[in-house]
Amino acid sequence: MEVLLASAVFALLVTVIVGAVLYGQESAATAGRLARATALADEGVEAVKNIHDENAGPLTNGTFGLGTAGGQWQLTGTSDTTGAFTRSIAVSTIDSKRKEVTSTVTWAQTPSRTGTVSATTQLTNWMANVVLYNALLLYGDGTTTPKYRTYVTATNAFSASTGTLVAASGQTLTLRTSPTKSEAVAGFVTAAGVLTVLCFDGTSWVQEWTTTVGGTGTTRRFDIAYETTTGDVMVLYGTDTVITNELAYRTKLGSTGCGAGNWSAATNLNPIRTSGIVQWVKMAWDRRAGQNLLAAIWADSSADLSAMVWSGTVWGNEPAAATETSLEVVTAAQDVEDFDVEYESVSGDILVGWANSAGANGTNGVRYRTCTGGTAACTWNAVTTPPTFTDDATNLDISANPNTDQLVFASLGNAGSDLQIGYWSGSAWTDTANVDTSAATPLAGTKLVSTGWLISGATTRSIVVYNDNGATNVGYYAGNVGAFTVQTDFTPTPAFANPQKYYQVEMNPLSKDQLMFTLSDNLNDLYSKRLVMTAAPVFTWTNADGGALSAILPQAITSPFAFAYRRF
Repeated sequence: MEVLLASAVFALLVTVIVGAVLYGQESAATAGRLARATALADEGVEAVKNIHDENAGPLTNGTFGLGTAGGQWQLTGTSDTTGAFTRSIAVSTIDSKRKEVTSTVTWAQTPSRTGTVSATTQLTNWMANVVLYNALLLYGDGTTTPKYRTYVTATNAFSASTGTLVAASGQTLTLRTSPTKSEAVAGFVTAAGVLTVLCFDGTSWVQEWTTTVGGTGTTRRFDIAYETTTGDVMVLYGTDTVITNELAYRTKLGSTGCGAGNWSAATNLNPIRTSGIVQWVKMAWDRRAGQNLLAAIWADSSADLSAMVWSGTVWGNEPAAATETSLEVVTAAQDVEDFDVEYESVSGDILVGWANSAGANGTNGVRYRTCTGGTAACTWNAVTTPPTFTDDATNLDISANPNTDQLVFASLGNAGSDLQIGYWSGSAWTDTANVDTSAATPLAGTKLVSTGWLISGATTRSIVVYNDNGATNVGYYAGNVGAFTVQTDFTPTPAFANPQKYYQVEMNPLSKDQLMFTLSDNLNDLYSKRLVMTAAPVFTWTNADGGALSAILPQAITSPFAFAYRRF
């Protein structure tokens, strides 16, 4: 019995000792595999950081493995293997400037159990935060290479004039910037009526496509707009045809970059209430977050004005009744830009304003209609005459307060050369006629009035810039709700030639206390002047251009330049 008992105790002790040794060996092996897997996961994160910094830009979403080429890490395949370990790198988007990177390593712990360990980090597209420019200016100079300049807000200065691409001489130009990335799309029409579309990727220009829109570049038969949320871009243009398919459009997804292959094929648009050749096209975009609505209006050679709404996928909702069948002209059909369209910034309602041919000195020629509801199927309300205006509106402009449903309207008539200004609260007009009864007289192709908004802290003012009669300086009014006050003229250096020809005011969407006023004069000079407002408010103009940015515009009328601030 003693021998048996001793043998049993000895066997138990041996079993315990052997088990402890084996368990210790297995634990050490498991810990070693875990440590090795953790090191591989951490290595994956660091390698992707290296790839990101080397490329100085965003990573592509997906699942990848790691490899090397030329002594540099690279993402390749869907996974990579080191001994018993398999590693995969998952890249996904957090927002427009950040990516999440997860490095996961798996291995077989036992025939029936798999070990997993992960490391995660977030990477910022630091190049997106390095502002190389705050705005772009595009213009023609009579050569076959349209020119551009970048503008930096911090220095309030433009870069040297630089060529885009050898294409053709641009007569009338438009430029829009993307709300989701550093991209801009521009278009220009030649004297032969050919539209050329360009794309700017933040550093260089690419020619996208061309098409014939007709005319001689003295009317703007196209426009460009970006959808607010997707960043998809739309080019809507006239086809130089009558009766059917008078318009066409092409789009590019916001998820794609510059390149002709990224554009959709041309799609014809056949508005019911348009039968003549389209002479002018204008678009506006819904600023509300999560929205992709666009509104378009156009005028044809029969003096008709019509409109449609883009839902994000299709054009529709043309008004059931004609918007206008007798637009004002100077001497010939649609030889002047006398209509505009804007979205209210909060409601998403649309307001279209234009000039009826019945307008005269002492006779109200302004008309408007709204589309309410904030959807692609908004309700078009009746054509209405706003109250208390007393003149024609040969040149006019409308701008939206970016924070509210307020709009500002201003017009000049060629019958009496009078300036009139209106304030839209979101539901009603407060109008002031004969603000200035000796303004410059609009001519064919001119636009001698432009509007905008400035916001500094709790202070908001609307701005109306116009060409006063015989003036070689900047004349402007500031509006506080519906009350408008004339401001001291700004004397530029050098002085403008008189008369001026085309005015454009652009608000800075990222610095709302600033706007840029760009213009051409009758010597084909090009100037840009910046206006900044404090919360006091105090208004300060500066010569952002440092002198004429060009003295050889191919023409002075009909948008011979295009300025746009970055929106991203």
